[in-house]
Amino acid sequence: MTTTSHPATTERPGETNGVPTAKMFGAIAKFTDAPELAAFRFSASNTWVDGTASTSRIHDWYGIGADQKHVQEFQFTSDHPTLGHGYGPTPQEYVLHALASCITAGVATGAAARDIRLHRVTATVTGQIDVRGVLGVDPDVRKGFSGIEVTFDVEADADEEQVDALIASATKYSAVFDMLTGPTRVTVGRGRS
Repeated sequence: MTTTSHPATTERPGETNGVPTAKMFGAIAKFTDAPELAAFRFSASNTWVDGTASTSRIHDWYGIGADQKHVQEFQFTSDHPTLGHGYGPTPQEYVLHALASCITAGVATGAAARDIRLHRVTATVTGQIDVRGVLGVDPDVRKGFSGIEVTFDVEADADEEQVDALIASATKYSAVFDMLTGPTRVTVGRGRS
């Protein structure tokens, strides 16, 4: 997996909690005026490594009316702890990471929009899964998570009610939370060479 070091949160001009607020409000205005620019597409290419391991590469994306690239290509390897060789976290754990990071981003941007200074935000995400469904042992057992719990610990220049409102709003507008709690059309098939 590609790891990126992150600088300590240092306020730069025009930022609150590291969020460029003028850019954020500008994007909201732009997408309100030109909704077609809000159509984004993200993708990953995945290659089998060995056993149950595979590596995904993420670089290209589409948004704001044009093809885009991340600053660098990111690679994520996943594997399974019992059938695999330990090359990386399970795909299910990446889902937990995606949920936590999506809601955390919402907390940060929501706090910045409200000019609330954050000092620390941590989340713990736990998902329960009965692997008998995945392994085909019992066809009545769900293959995915039966439940996910997310708990936040937030230190901010805000009272408890404001922090609760930040978490609730971040969850309400989280794309990953929406994907997990609402039906998403997924199609799987073969590509044509």
